[in-house]
Amino acid sequence: MAKTQLNARVQPELAEQVRAAASRSGMEISDYIASVLEADLAAASGSADMREARARMHAAVAYKKWKADGQPETGAMEMAEVFGA
Repeated sequence: MAKTQLNARVQPELAEQVRAAASRSGMEISDYIASVLEADLAAASGSADMREARARMHAAVAYKKWKADGQPETGAMEMAEVFGA
C-alpha cells in the first residue's frame, strides 16, 4: 500500500515523548503516529461514549497546556458545563 507523508511542527518535548512512546511500543515513529491518528479518528466517528471520551481527553490536554502557558481561568467554563455532567 502506498503511503503519503505528512509533516508537522511540534515542540521538542512532545517530539521526545512521541519518540519514547514509539520505542516503548516497539514501533517506528511513523507507524506509531499513524496508529494514534487512526485511533483518534475511529473514536471521533464512534459511539456517543467514544466521542465523549475523545472530547474529554482532548479537553484535558488543552487545559493542561493552557495552565502550563500561564493562561487565566477567570471566566472559564467548568468541564461540567462543557460536557453537561
